[in-house]
Amino acid sequence: MEPSEANNKTEQKPVAGAAQEKPADTTSSAAGAGKPKPATKSAKGGGGRGISLLALLLALLALAASGWQWWQAHSVQQAQRDALAQQQRELQSAGGRLSQRLEGLPRADDWQAAKQLIAEMQRSQQALAERLEVLQGDGREEWKLAEAQYLLRLAALRLQAVQDVPAARELLETVDGILKSMPDSGLYGVREQLAGYQAELEGLPELDRAGVFLRLGALRDQVNRLVALPVPEFDPTEVTPEEEYADRLQRRDRWDRVLMRLERYVRVDFQRGKVITPLLDEAEMQRVRRTLQLTLEQAQWAALRGEETVYQASLTRAEQILGQYFELENPKVQAMQSQLQGLHERAVSLSVPDLAPLQQSLVNYLQSRRSNAPAEEAADE
Repeated sequence: MEPSEANNKTEQKPVAGAAQEKPADTTSSAAGAGKPKPATKSAKGGGGRGISLLALLLALLALAASGWQWWQAHSVQQAQRDALAQQQRELQSAGGRLSQRLEGLPRADDWQAAKQLIAEMQRSQQALAERLEVLQGDGREEWKLAEAQYLLRLAALRLQAVQDVPAARELLETVDGILKSMPDSGLYGVREQLAGYQAELEGLPELDRAGVFLRLGALRDQVNRLVALPVPEFDPTEVTPEEEYADRLQRRDRWDRVLMRLERYVRVDFQRGKVITPLLDEAEMQRVRRTLQLTLEQAQWAALRGEETVYQASLTRAEQILGQYFELENPKVQAMQSQLQGLHERAVSLSVPDLAPLQQSLVNYLQSRRSNAPAEEAADE
């Protein structure tokens, strides 16, 4: 409403001015030619309308801005009211849950009874823990003794089956450590007997059956590269010039010539006691090589199984074949012969002690321990 009033005032001001200037105009018109001026009047009226339109536009913009501000404030207030309503609902639900929890809480009498029950349970639990600790202590010792018994059995098997002296020594040392960790005077006799077996095992040499087996396998692979005895070539029809000349010179008769011819087919040696080596062809020499290889394989398996008699006999047979059918002046043959002689000195079996008495001593201790345990429990009660 205020902009319209301002516009009326602005419109009234030019009218007053026009009223005041009207006599002058009349006088000037009278003084002049008495001509009218309609163009000036219409221009003044158009300027007043533009100002009024501009004022109206500004009023509309101000009204729109105030409406926008009012809408923003209304939105903020609505959001605040919604948030407050949500918080109120959450508080109401939390209060309901809290009231339910409070309803589930026991009363003072019930709470006191529960405390007494918890105290009694704690005392019984402590007593059970102490009893369990005692039982676990006995159980640990039982487990240690069972482990020592198992290791003794394993050491006995290693000695009797494969005669593995180093492994048996380590197992007996472990058993001695287990018995040492147990503070019981009843184990003194068992440890004393164990010390005797340990001293006996220390005096035994170590067997290397695997090494002997591998060495014999290497010698077996070298048999095909050995040089055999040379086989001389003999042609019964060949006649040397010396024989023809001697025949003509001596003028032998027909019978002597027949004997000379037979000597080319048959050789007779009257030197008794001399070893006669047969002349072998290539096929027979291959059979000899295969026989030597089988003899070395037999020595291998005898070494693994600890059969000392078979092992030594196989090595002796291999040396005989080597000296009878192969060139002993060849370096490879000489090297194999020296290695076979060295393997003769390698032992493949031992006289190992029997650990059965030691095992029985430990078993007797375990039985006496278990029989004394109930008497000790009854005395404690």
